[in-house]
Amino acid sequence: MKVYSMSEIQTDHPDENNTAGIVYALGAFVLWGLAPLFFKELSHVAALEFLGFRMVWSFIFLIILLFFRRSLKILIQEIGQTFANRKLLFMLFMSAILISSNWLVFIWAVANNHVMETSLGYFINPLASVALGMLVLGEKLSRTKLAAVGLAAFGVMYLIVVQGKFPWVALFLATSFALYGLIRKKAVIGAILGLWVEMLMLLPFAVGYLSYLNFSKSSGRVGHDDYTLFMLIISGAVTTIPLMFFASAARRLPLSLLGLLQYIAPSMTLLMAVFLWNEEFTTAHMVAFSCIWGALAIYSADSFFPVRNRWG
Repeated sequence: MKVYSMSEIQTDHPDENNTAGIVYALGAFVLWGLAPLFFKELSHVAALEFLGFRMVWSFIFLIILLFFRRSLKILIQEIGQTFANRKLLFMLFMSAILISSNWLVFIWAVANNHVMETSLGYFINPLASVALGMLVLGEKLSRTKLAAVGLAAFGVMYLIVVQGKFPWVALFLATSFALYGLIRKKAVIGAILGLWVEMLMLLPFAVGYLSYLNFSKSSGRVGHDDYTLFMLIISGAVTTIPLMFFASAARRLPLSLLGLLQYIAPSMTLLMAVFLWNEEFTTAHMVAFSCIWGALAIYSADSFFPVRNRWG
């Protein structure tokens, strides 16, 4: 049995599946774009505690999804094959650390009014993935695409110099998710099963920390109201449903089109940061985002109309 990663899935009949694929992609990216609204509702919960709940309930929701998508016999077989592969387990452990740290920083950033910086991070992320592909995997890029990556890097450097502070949230989110994507590209396992194994590996830490908060008298924790507990419980669904939509879209759409649609989410996040939560959008932000938007436009255009000149 061969288990495919999302990056390996290509559609054989894109024209037949385009409509469904676009619907799934829009569902995934709109839900991801709206995610800060959900996270803002839980901004009073400590980031590490929120992360623990998110891991536990994502684990539970994922096993329900896996059970309904596969027969129990096949599911047990796939899990057994995964745990028999030490190299794959190590890769998933590293990807688990990356995705959990990415979640933690995102939770903290939204709660502490850095939503615009999260948007910047997820605009940078695709280009960070391109850079990693070139540096780590030896992928060849056209001069046009190299220029696009350079333009995005200039925008980030301009923001750092003018503002005088390092945009660590944006760069951490972009880099950690790009590294996560790199590892999951090499790990031959399905998206949902892979995420479930990642959560399984970190489950003892999450349960242990939540148990400590619940029983430690020194923590001063007085418990959460019913609404907060309900929101923490459904954080598992909020995490996994967009991923399921994305996996469905990836099976139906060309990756170039999927790549363009993914900018819906950070665009929504940026608009909410400025108009809903009144985060400051300075001239430096305008220059940086313009450079990144320009880089994305150049890179996307070259993906649809590639040139033949390559480096190397």
